[in-house]
Amino acid sequence: MPDSYADAARYREQAATYDATRGASPTVATLLLRFLGPGDGRSVLDIAGGTGNYARPVADAGFRVFVLDRETAMLERSVAKLGAGRQLVGDALRLPVCDAAVDAVMSVAALHQFPDQRAALAEARRVIRDGPFVMQAFTAESLIPSFVFGYFPSSGAPDAVHPAEDEIVEMLRDAGFGRVERERFVYEDLSDGTVHALQNDAEALADPDRLRNTSFFKRLDPETQRAGLEALRRDLEGGALQRKVEEGLRLARIHGQGTVFAARP
Repeated sequence: MPDSYADAARYREQAATYDATRGASPTVATLLLRFLGPGDGRSVLDIAGGTGNYARPVADAGFRVFVLDRETAMLERSVAKLGAGRQLVGDALRLPVCDAAVDAVMSVAALHQFPDQRAALAEARRVIRDGPFVMQAFTAESLIPSFVFGYFPSSGAPDAVHPAEDEIVEMLRDAGFGRVERERFVYEDLSDGTVHALQNDAEALADPDRLRNTSFFKRLDPETQRAGLEALRRDLEGGALQRKVEEGLRLARIHGQGTVFAARP
């Protein structure tokens, strides 16, 4: 889900290669399913679900999943995973869904993309019957182990769009959710393909094909991309990148690489 209308073109371009390096991490999928509870045909709206990578394991667990995204080129890729008729084109800030229309809502790695996070959470609450709303987010805490931003200095770490865990809990409660649970995680694999996951493997992090399928890298200007990739390659060859990966993992075990929230009305 683009965080501004200008990002839409990037996602249209990215759709063609997205699934080559991006998939569902078992680490995250396991937490999603634990918090969602039994499938039993319950309906789930996957907000900013893109190509349906996380919708697929949820559907396999017995849920009726509908994927919503603003980018039709991304949604088209989900048809092969979920079948036709499970795709909705729409904005997370104005969901094209009636009040209390779905049993549960999920959203993965999208909160930082929304220009008005509180409005997006309120919309999720509006369309839920009993819930839960299960959301994986990159928090301020998850940025502590993230060293990759230093290779692209003009970008800066996106602190402003990654609230702390406690702030996210507060926003969920303000949106009308009464009970909120949370659990931090560390990626056990590279399937997800986010920069947080890639930072666990020096070779993967220095791979331009993998980085090009991350929204962070796509926003950088070409010169910043080139310089950062060259620096990553130098550090990979010299061994410095591996040392940073090891330190990042040490910090990740303390602060997490992301958090899954489960909020109920």
